[in-house]
Amino acid sequence: MSDDQEHQQEEAFDIEALLDSVQDHDGYHPTSKTPSFFYNSTQVINDIKHVASFSLVGEPELDLRARWGLQMNLENHIGKYQYQSYLLDPFLEEMIAPLITPLRKVVHDVTFGDLKGQAMNEHGDLLFYILNYICKTRGYKTIVKFLPHEVADLEPAFEFLKRQDKRRVWETRYVLLIWLSLMCMIPFDLKTIDSQATKDSDRIPLVDQMLERGKTYLHCAGKDRDGASLFLARLLTRKDTCRVYLPEFVHWARNSLQSEAPNLIESIGIMGTLCWIFKLGQREVLLPIADQLEQLLVGVETKEGLMSNSTVKKYIVKLSQRVGLCLLKPRVAAWRYQRGNRSLVSNLAPDAVRQGGGAGKMDKVSMTIADEDEDDENFDVPDAVENVIERLMNGLRDRDTIVRWSAAKGMGRMSNRLPKEMADDVVGGIFELFSEDVFELPNGEPDISSVSEHTWHGACLAIAELSRRGLLLPHRLTEVIPWIILALKFDVKRGAHSVGSNVRDSACYVCWSFARAYTPDVLDVHVRKLSNTLIAVSVFDRDINIRRASSAAFQENVGRMGIFPHGIDIVTVADYFSIGNINNSFLNVAPYIAGFEEYRRYLSEHLVDVVITHWDIAVREVAAEAMARIAVLDLDFACKSIIPALTKNATSLDSVVRHGALIALGRTCKAVKAHSDIPVEERIAPEVLQAITQVVPSTPEFTLSGFGSEHTRQALCVYITCLSEAAWPLGDSANQSAVLKSWKGIVYTTLERIEEPLQKLASETFRALVGQYGITETEFEQCLTRIRPGAEYLGQRGFALALGEIDYRDARYSGYSTKVVEALDVTANHNSMVIRGAEIKPDAESRRNAINSVTNIVKVLGIDYKRVISHSLSNKILQMYFRGLEDYSVDHRGDVGSWIREASMQGLQTMVPIVARLDYHLAPSQADQCYLSDEVHTQVLAKLLQQSVEKIDRIRGAAATAMVAILYAEVDPEAEAVPVVVGNGAEEEMRREPEYVLRIPHRVEVMKVVEKSDEMNLIWLQASEVYARIVQLLHLPEYRAELLLGFVISAGGLTETLVRHSSSCLTEFVSSLPITANDIMDVDGTSITPTLTLVEFANEIQKIIDRYEGQDRLIVPLLEVLDLLFESGILLLLNHPTDFDFAPMVKFVRRQTIKCKDTRKLCASIRTFCGLCGLGGKIKNAILLELLRLLVHPFPKIRRTTADSVYLMLSGSVEEPTKETEEVGKVLVDTDWNLAVTQLTPIRDRLYPLLGLEKPKAVAPAGPGRK
Repeated sequence: MSDDQEHQQEEAFDIEALLDSVQDHDGYHPTSKTPSFFYNSTQVINDIKHVASFSLVGEPELDLRARWGLQMNLENHIGKYQYQSYLLDPFLEEMIAPLITPLRKVVHDVTFGDLKGQAMNEHGDLLFYILNYICKTRGYKTIVKFLPHEVADLEPAFEFLKRQDKRRVWETRYVLLIWLSLMCMIPFDLKTIDSQATKDSDRIPLVDQMLERGKTYLHCAGKDRDGASLFLARLLTRKDTCRVYLPEFVHWARNSLQSEAPNLIESIGIMGTLCWIFKLGQREVLLPIADQLEQLLVGVETKEGLMSNSTVKKYIVKLSQRVGLCLLKPRVAAWRYQRGNRSLVSNLAPDAVRQGGGAGKMDKVSMTIADEDEDDENFDVPDAVENVIERLMNGLRDRDTIVRWSAAKGMGRMSNRLPKEMADDVVGGIFELFSEDVFELPNGEPDISSVSEHTWHGACLAIAELSRRGLLLPHRLTEVIPWIILALKFDVKRGAHSVGSNVRDSACYVCWSFARAYTPDVLDVHVRKLSNTLIAVSVFDRDINIRRASSAAFQENVGRMGIFPHGIDIVTVADYFSIGNINNSFLNVAPYIAGFEEYRRYLSEHLVDVVITHWDIAVREVAAEAMARIAVLDLDFACKSIIPALTKNATSLDSVVRHGALIALGRTCKAVKAHSDIPVEERIAPEVLQAITQVVPSTPEFTLSGFGSEHTRQALCVYITCLSEAAWPLGDSANQSAVLKSWKGIVYTTLERIEEPLQKLASETFRALVGQYGITETEFEQCLTRIRPGAEYLGQRGFALALGEIDYRDARYSGYSTKVVEALDVTANHNSMVIRGAEIKPDAESRRNAINSVTNIVKVLGIDYKRVISHSLSNKILQMYFRGLEDYSVDHRGDVGSWIREASMQGLQTMVPIVARLDYHLAPSQADQCYLSDEVHTQVLAKLLQQSVEKIDRIRGAAATAMVAILYAEVDPEAEAVPVVVGNGAEEEMRREPEYVLRIPHRVEVMKVVEKSDEMNLIWLQASEVYARIVQLLHLPEYRAELLLGFVISAGGLTETLVRHSSSCLTEFVSSLPITANDIMDVDGTSITPTLTLVEFANEIQKIIDRYEGQDRLIVPLLEVLDLLFESGILLLLNHPTDFDFAPMVKFVRRQTIKCKDTRKLCASIRTFCGLCGLGGKIKNAILLELLRLLVHPFPKIRRTTADSVYLMLSGSVEEPTKETEEVGKVLVDTDWNLAVTQLTPIRDRLYPLLGLEKPKAVAPAGPGRK
C-alpha cells in the first residue's frame, strides 16, 4: 500500500466526543453573561497563527483528527459572536493577516512560482475554511477590506481558481471569488495587466477567461454562486470592459433565461449577477441596456418553473426597481417632508424651553414641506417606470416575505425620485391595497375576514418605508392611521390556526417609523389613537414578538415625541422582559397601565371586543383574569359598560365568543362584588342582573353536547364557581330555585363527561355551589348512588371527585362523612365484584379519584379530623391506602395500577402527619384514643420503602416525596430555636431541635438514606443512584420483607437499564452477607451489629414464594432473580443441609412448569432449575428428571432453551467430565430440537442412562372403577 493510501485511511474518530471536549474547555457561556468584548481573542489569534504555520504544499503535517479539532475550536470561539459580530472588529486585522499571507504566497508559488504544478494540501483548505467562517460571522463586506488587492495578485489568483475542482471544498472557491471581486476594482487598465493582450484588439483574453469561469460557477447551488455573481458584476462594470463585455453578457443572460427549459440554479445566479450590475454600475453605462432588461423581466415572468421560486421572484423585484432607478434621474425629492430638530433632549425638554430661543428652538421652516415650486413639469418620466411601479405593487401582494420586503424598499426608493403628483398616486395605490376585499358590517365597522394577510403586510411595509423617507406627507396621515390601527389588531382565523402576526409586526414598524419621521405637532391629533392601540397590543397580543415590537414602537414615540401620556412611567414597567411572559404582561403590566385614566377604558374595551373573543383558548382564559383585575379600578364603568357587554356576548351562538365572555363575566362579577362598598344591586341595572342569572338557563342545549361542547361546559363551570363564591344575588326565591336547578344540572352532567380536566373543574364547581347554597339529603343520596359498584363508570369518576370536595367540618354535612368515606372505600377496591350475577371490574380512574377524594377530605378536616372521623373509619381509610399500594392492575394502557399507588402514597403523605400530631397531644390516660400505633407507623414506612425501589421512575419519586414528608414531619413545625451550649461550654448557639411525630425503629439509619434535600428529588428518579443507597436498609428486619419484594420486582423486570442497576446492587449486597449468625460474632462471642445473613435472606425469599405463589406478576421476576443468584453462585454457598432446605424451592419451581404456557415463565424456571443443579445430590437428580421432561415440551422454544441450558450447566460443572457427560453434550448440541415431539422422544430417552437416571414409568389413567 502506498503512502497516499495509508494517509487516506486515517484513524476513525468520534466527532461528537471531540466537539464535547472542545466545549468543555471553553470558559464562555453566552446564557450566563452577555459578551461585551472578544473574550478569547488571544487564544483565537494564537490558534490561527498555529494553523498558518504549517506548509500548504505536500503531505499535511496534521492528521484529520488534529485538523478537525482546530477547526471546531475556532468555530466554537468565533461563532458565538454571530449576533454581536462588531466585537471582532478590533482584532480582524490580527486574525486575517496570518491567514491571507501564506495563502497569497502559495497562490503565487503553485501557479507561476517555484512550486508550479503542485497542488495545495488540506492545510490550505483549512485556512480558506477559517476565512470563510470569519466572513460568515462578520460579513464579507467587512472582511474584504483586509484582503490584499495588488495588481500582481490578479493573474495568479485567477489561475489558482481555475485549478479548483468543483468536488473540492466550496469555501476555497468562495473566498477566491470574493478576493478576485476586490482585485477587479484596481484602477489600471486590464490590458496592461494581461500578458496575452494585444493593443489592436478590444478584447482582453484574461477577461474572456474570467467571464467563462465565472459563468460556470453560476450553476452552483452554494455560496460560491453568490461570490461568482459579485465577481462578474465587478468585472463587467469596469470602464475598460463594460462597453464590450456587458452587452454580450446581457445577451447571453436573455438567451439562458428565455430558453424553453431554463435551469433554476443558473437562473438564480444570472438574476443575482444582473442585480449586482445595476447596483455597482454607472448610470450612463446601464441606460443602453435598461430596455433590454425590461424585456428580459417580462420574459422571465412567463416561465412558471422560475416564478414558483421565491428567490427568483425576489430578484425580479430587486432588478426591476434598480432598472427603474436607472431610468430616473438621481435626485432627492424636494417635496418630501423633512423633520428638522431630532434632538431627544429637545423633545423631552419642558414646553417653555422648546418654545424659547437658542438651540432648543425648532425652526418652523425646517419642519415644513420643502419648497413646492420646483419645476416638476420638465421632469420626464419614462413609460417603463409605470411597468416598474406595477411590478412593485404586485410584489407587495406576493406570498413570500422576502419579495414583499424587497418591493416595499423599492417603492420607497422609486418614490424618492418621482414628481410629487406621481408619487402621490403611488401612495394612493398603496392605500387601495388596504381596502381590497374589505366589506362594511351593519354596524359600520370594516370586515377584514376575507382580506389577504400578504397584501396588508406588504402595504404596511411600504407605508413604513415611505414615511421613514419623508415621502408620506402629513396630510395623508389622517387617511392611513385608521388602517394602521386596524392592522395592529389584525388577527384572522383560517382553519385551525390564525394569520396576521406579520401584519401586526409590520404595523408596529410603521408606528416606529412615524416617531422618526414626524414632529410632535404633526402627530398630536393622532396621539390618543396611536398610544392606546400600541399599549393594548404591547400587553394583550398573543405573540411575544408582537408585544415586544409594539412596546419598542411605543418607547420610540415616547422618546422622540414626548407627547404620549405617562410615557416614561409606562416604558419603565412595560419593558422588553416584563412583557415577554404572557401571564405577567396580562395580569401585572396591563393592570398597572390601566391605573392611568387615559388608557383604562380603552384597555377594557379592547379586552371585551378583541382579546376575550380571541381564537386561542389560553389567551381567552388569561384575558378574563386580566379583565377582572382592571374592572375593579373603575367599578362604575365596569358595572355600566363592561358587565352588560359581557352578558350580551355570553349568550352568543359563536362558541369562541361565548366561552370567553362566560369566563370573563364570572371573574369580573366576583371581583366587582368583592371590591364594591355598596350592594351590586345599586350599581348594576335590574335588567342586567336578571340577564346575568339567566345566562345558564338560556344556554342552548346543542352547545352542551357535540363538538366544542367541552369549552362551553368549562366556561359555565368557571362562571357558576365565581358567582357561587361571590354569593351573587339570584333574585327572589322562585327565580333562585330555578337558577340553582339549572346550575346543578350543568354540574351533574359535566361530572359525567369523559374529559378528566373537565370533571376536575366540575368537582370544584360542585364544592363552591354546595358550600354557598347547600344540598338536600335526596341529592346527597343520589350522588352516593352514582359511585357505588355497577354504576356508569364516567359518572362514577366524576361524582367520586365531587364528594371529596365537600367541607365535612360544616355541621350540615359532617353526618354524611361516614357514608361518603365508606362508599369511596368500596369504589377504591381493585378487586372484581359480582353484582346481579355479572362480574364487575372496577374502573382505574374511579379508584384513583375515590382515593384522591378521601385524601382531600382528610386534608380539609385537618385538626378536626378526630371530631368527624371515628377510630374505625380512620382504620378503614388507612387500609384503603394500604390496599391501593398493592394495586398492580394492567389494561391496554399499561400499568394503570400505578395511578392508584401514587394516589395512595399521596394519601399517606397527607393523613399520617395530621393524625400522628393529634395522637401526640393525647394525655397518657387517653391512650385508647390513639388512632395510629407504633406498628402502623413502621408499616407505613415499610410500604413506602417498597414503592421507592419500584420500576417506574414516577412512582419512586412519589414514594420519596411521601417518605420525606412523613419521616421529617415535626410535632410543632413553627417551634422557635433555643440556645444550646456548643464546644467547651463557653459559647451558645441558637439551634432548633426538631421533634418528629413518626415513631419508627432505626430512625437514624433510615434518615441517612432518605435525606431531606432538593438534590434527593432527582436521585430517586435515577435508577443508578437510588438502588445503591437503599439496599443497605435490607439489614433492618422491620423493613426487610417489603424492601426485598420491591427489589425482586425491579431486578426481575424487563427494562434493561433498571434491571442492570437493581440486580447489580442486589447481587453485590447479597454476596457480602455472612452465611450464618455465627459468622458475624466477634472474639468475645457478641454480635458486632444487627446484620442480615445469607440464611435469613434465603428464608425471606422462601416467604415471598409461599405468600405470592400463583401471582405471576411477582413469581416471574422472582424466578429471574433466583436464576441470577444461582448463576453468581451466591445461594450455592448454602450447601450444608442445616443451613437451608432447598426442597420446597425445587417443588415450587416444578409447579411453575406444569400446564404453563407462558414462555417467559418457563424459560426462567428452566434456568433456575439449572442453577439448583449446582447443589448436587438427590436434588440434582430430581431436577435433571424435570429438565429431561421439558426436552419434549410441546413448545419448540422451550425445548431449545432446555437443551442449551442443560448443555451450559453440564459444561460449566466443576466436576470432572466423563465419557457419558460428553456424550450427553454431543446429543444436546447435534439434535434439531425443532423436530416433532414423536421424533425427539427416543433421542431424549437415550439421555437417561447416560445421566445415571431411571426413566420414569408412565402412570396409567384411573379407570371408572379405580381410585
